[in-house]
Amino acid sequence: MGARIRLRDVAAHAGVSIGTASNAFNRPEEVSEKLRERVLEAADALGYAGPDPAARRLRTGRAGAVGLIFTAELTFAFEDQASTQLLGGVARGLHTAETGLLILPTGPQFEGVEGPVSQAAVDGFIVYSSPNDDPRIVAALRRGLPMVAVDEPSDPPMPWIGIDDVAAARNAAEFLVDLGHEHIAIMAFEEGRVPGVLGCFQVALDRLEGYRQGLGPLFDGRLVYRCRPNTAARAREVAAELLAADPRPTAILAMSDAMAVGILQAAEDAGVAVPRELSVVGFDGTPQTLATTPTLTTVAQPQEEKGRLAAAMVTKAIANGTTRLRRTRRLLPTELVVRGSTGPPPRRRAMG
Repeated sequence: MGARIRLRDVAAHAGVSIGTASNAFNRPEEVSEKLRERVLEAADALGYAGPDPAARRLRTGRAGAVGLIFTAELTFAFEDQASTQLLGGVARGLHTAETGLLILPTGPQFEGVEGPVSQAAVDGFIVYSSPNDDPRIVAALRRGLPMVAVDEPSDPPMPWIGIDDVAAARNAAEFLVDLGHEHIAIMAFEEGRVPGVLGCFQVALDRLEGYRQGLGPLFDGRLVYRCRPNTAARAREVAAELLAADPRPTAILAMSDAMAVGILQAAEDAGVAVPRELSVVGFDGTPQTLATTPTLTTVAQPQEEKGRLAAAMVTKAIANGTTRLRRTRRLLPTELVVRGSTGPPPRRRAMG
């Protein structure tokens, strides 16, 4: 095996200084196109792939990437539309700063989940929808890098970006009550994961509390059905059981659009007409709500804007050399978007 080709070898072969050769790779705007082409041709002739990323980190003190602490398996990040919307916003924010993204998901095993966070080559972190007492957040905080939380934990020692989940859920519940529904079920997230390893999910608790407030005396804990994982397929199975109840609910509040889609599928399977016999309300405002039949009433929230703001905040701190960011709260608006999946209950419709 021959000696390793280094940048100085490329510079000598091209007949330029090492600084010029370095600029050709790292700061192309500082050299002419002709000169850069000469350096790249020399690199190609010698079989030089480019500067060593590890050496660049040592020289600049930066990894050139932000870590996203994501509380689900990696496949879910690209299958769940609410997650992909947030990732799209993060990507747009990082693209502006010419910074990469490293996703740090959980897996089926939670033991040792803080290891990848401690070792990740990143300059900062975005925490997305992580439960209270997540050990990965503790590991990230130990590194003293800029961090921003999106959605949860809801009261972290860092900037937070999110919505008022209690108020948004309450509005959705009140809407169904105003339509005349009295027998209303809830399809909910599970509030916790593995006891002693990952704590509770505040978003699940807050949305349930909002539904409780909005339903008032109509709230019935026996009509709260937990759904895990948060997918349409699983929601379809849970909804099949719910729709077989006697008496059957006239409306269902779902904590996500994915769940609501599964409910609509289960209703079709059971021959239950929506919204004539059953009203369904989702949560998130994802594109799939426009593709259902009927289109889905949902609580729309600015997922992409959350991601963009978080990325902008972290990359600005990195550029300024800021480490720990002070605690701030950025509350974004939500909107109940009423579409075809909701209407008066059968009894009220018959009386009208």
